[in-house]
Amino acid sequence: MLIDPDEIMKKAQKCIREGRCIPSANAAMGMAYFEKGLLDKAEFYYLKALESDSQFAPAFAGLGIIYARKGLTSESIFNLKESVRLDPGCGLLYNWLGDAYFDQGKIEDAIREYSKAIELDALDSNAHNDLADAYRLQGDFSSARDHYLKTLKLDPGDTNAILELAQVLIQMKQKGEAKDLLNSLLEKFPETEDAKTAKIILSSLAALEGDFPTARKHLDTASKDYPFNPTIQFHLGLCYLILGTSNLAEEHFQRVLDLDPNNMRAVRLLQQLRKQKA
Repeated sequence: MLIDPDEIMKKAQKCIREGRCIPSANAAMGMAYFEKGLLDKAEFYYLKALESDSQFAPAFAGLGIIYARKGLTSESIFNLKESVRLDPGCGLLYNWLGDAYFDQGKIEDAIREYSKAIELDALDSNAHNDLADAYRLQGDFSSARDHYLKTLKLDPGDTNAILELAQVLIQMKQKGEAKDLLNSLLEKFPETEDAKTAKIILSSLAALEGDFPTARKHLDTASKDYPFNPTIQFHLGLCYLILGTSNLAEEHFQRVLDLDPNNMRAVRLLQQLRKQKA
């Protein structure tokens, strides 16, 4: 059931008027405004919560999330560390702190916090996924693979984890397994944004293997997903050129120039094709 921010605010304002649970009520107001995208008002109410109770962990956590959204990573980390200090048994707080370190590029610190979140809640699929992302960025593809697999065991419908796992497998030279995973993503979740990205990755793998009919097939559907992407149009033109369908190659190179008039590779290839026709 979705939480209605207006309903939260109505109940919180009643508590504030009656002088009941003031820190919690102000924090609830902060959460409601955050859900509405009004970050400054959310910050105001979380600070009001701390005026009433300077040791109120949810208010520090709320401020940490707000500052992260504003791009103020140092302030985010400070407040999230305070929330963890006050409520060390909450795995979600460690996960948020890990996110803040990740955004600051402090990957070792992020790994430490994500690992603590998992230690407290081994069934948190988001923490496993975030830890996998950190390991992947660090270049530890084996650990990344293990945690993506754990993510998918807990949440088989996490299409982003499927996509990221496939890319880790490619890095580990396990292209066959990666292709199977990507094709499964297309079959089970065809309408997702991650499925659209999977088509592009599959086309690249096919082209590298010299399988241009398969590359063309995936690029053709990808070009419908992203009709204004000149890179996809260019590679689709190359596939048609290699496969000997020069009229369709010409059509896609022209489409590239319609989108990006300064693409000199497309200019040269289009000139060559038109000379051959003359």
